[in-house]
Amino acid sequence: MPLNPRLVRAKSILERRVFLKALGLGMAAPLAFKLARTATAQSVGAPKRFFLMFMPHGIPPEHYNPRAGSSPTDFRLNDTNLSILGPLEQYKQYVNVYEGFQYTGKAETHDGIVNCLTGYSGADTTSARTSIETVIAKGLGTKATILGACSHLPYGLDKNGMLFWDGKAIDPEKNPAKAADSLFANLGGGGAPAPTPGPANAEVEIRNELLKLNIGEIESLKSELNGLTSEQTKLDSHLTAVQALLSGGSGGPGPGQQLSCTARPTLPTVEKVRAESAGQVVDSSGGNDYFYQEKNFPLIFEAQLELIAQALICNASQVMALMPMYATCDFDFGFAKAPGSHHNTLSHTTASGKGQWDSPVSVDNYDPMTRQGFAKAQLWFSEMLVNKVVKLLAETDDPAGDPGSKVLDNTLIYWMSEIGDGANHTRTSYIEYPQVPQSLPLVTIGKCGGAIKSGQYLAAQLGKPEEAANANRPAADLYLTMAQAMGVANASIPGASKVVSEVLS
Repeated sequence: MPLNPRLVRAKSILERRVFLKALGLGMAAPLAFKLARTATAQSVGAPKRFFLMFMPHGIPPEHYNPRAGSSPTDFRLNDTNLSILGPLEQYKQYVNVYEGFQYTGKAETHDGIVNCLTGYSGADTTSARTSIETVIAKGLGTKATILGACSHLPYGLDKNGMLFWDGKAIDPEKNPAKAADSLFANLGGGGAPAPTPGPANAEVEIRNELLKLNIGEIESLKSELNGLTSEQTKLDSHLTAVQALLSGGSGGPGPGQQLSCTARPTLPTVEKVRAESAGQVVDSSGGNDYFYQEKNFPLIFEAQLELIAQALICNASQVMALMPMYATCDFDFGFAKAPGSHHNTLSHTTASGKGQWDSPVSVDNYDPMTRQGFAKAQLWFSEMLVNKVVKLLAETDDPAGDPGSKVLDNTLIYWMSEIGDGANHTRTSYIEYPQVPQSLPLVTIGKCGGAIKSGQYLAAQLGKPEEAANANRPAADLYLTMAQAMGVANASIPGASKVVSEVLS
C-alpha cells in the first residue's frame, strides 16, 4: 500500500537536513547520504552480535567429542572422559557442534593459522585476505573489535599470531583497559577513571550537532506524524529516541545503533589489569611488556572476556573477536592443574591406543589417561568462555530485545581452533588409527536472533585419512552460513560452495 504522504514528507525533511549537515562537517557525499537514510530507517528489532574466540592447539578427541544419540538433537556434551565441551551441557539448546569440516589450503599444521578464518588457500603471509569476523563487520557497516591475550611474541606479530585479517594481518588490542575506554567512552560511572578524550566519532558528532540545531524541527516532525498507523510511526519512535539522546547526552556507537546501557559497566578484572600494568617499562625488544608476560596471561584473558560480555550486552560493539595465545605459545598451564608447556608438552602428547584396526569407531579406542593434562588445559578455555561470557549472556535480559529474550538469543559465538587433534596437527576430519573419529573443534553458541537452529550435533560420516580432502566440507561453508545468519546476505568467502542449510532457520 502507498506510503502516507505525511510520512514521506517528514522523512524527506529529516534526511535532507542530515545530509546537508554531514556535508558541512566534511563527510563525503556517499557516506553522508547513507547516514541520512539511516536517520529514518525503520526499526529492525534487537541487534545481532557476533563473537569469535580462538583456542590454540586443537583438542584430544577422546576428551572432546559429543556422545551421539539417534538424531542431531540427541547428544551429550559432558559424557566423554574430562569432557572439554561439558561446561556447555546446561546451555545445549544454544549449541551446535560441527563435524566433518576441513581447513583447505597449502599451509599445514599451526602455519595454517594464517588462513583458517579466511578461506584463502595460500601459505604465504603477505597476500591480502579477510577473516570472517571482519567480513561480517563490514557487511553490517561497523568495525570489528579485535582483542588479544598474549596473542603474539613480545617483539611483534609473526605468522603464528596472524589469525585475523583485514587485507593485512590485524594486531589484536592487548590492553583491555584501553579497549574499555574506547568502547564505553560515552558512558560515565562504573568506577573507572575518565578516559582520555580521543578522536571524535564523526557520525555521533553529526547526529548530536544536528539535534542541537534542529530540536524545534524534531518537535514539528513529531507533530506531523501524529495519527499515523503503528507501522508508520517507527519514524516517530526514532525521533523520540534521538531527542532523549540529546537530553541525556549519553552518545552512542553510531547511526542506526544505540548503546543499550546508560552507565559504564563495572569491570573489576579490567581495572585490576589497568592498575597492575600502570608504569610497566617496555624495553626496545618488547621483552618486559606486561601484556606478553606468561604470569599475566590468565588475568589478561579473564579481563578480555569480562569486557567482551559487557560490550555485547551494552551493544558497545556488534562484532568482537579474541585471540588468547598465539599458535605455538608454550606457556606453562600449571594454573589450570595441567603442569607443562601448552604447545610442546601438552598438545604434542601422543595418544595411547587400546582399540584394534577393526574395532567399532569410537573415542573409547584411546586411553583417556594419556592426555589428561592436555584435556585439562583445553577444558580451562571452555570453562572460562562459559563462566565469563556464555552464562552471563544466557541469563541477562536483552536490553534492546523483545520482552523475555536473553542476550544470547540475539548473539552468535563461534569457538574454534587452527587444528584438530593436537598431537597429529590435523586440518581435516577423519578416522585416526585405531578407529578414533577426530574433527576440527568448531562450535557455535547462540541463536543469532532466530537465524540459527541451535541444539544440534551435526556429525558427518568420516572416512580414512586419504579420503578426507574430498569428503570434508570446507570451513568456508560454515563462515558463509554465519555471515548470512548475521544479515550479511552478499558475503563472499573464498572456497565456500554453499551454506550449511541444516542450521539456517
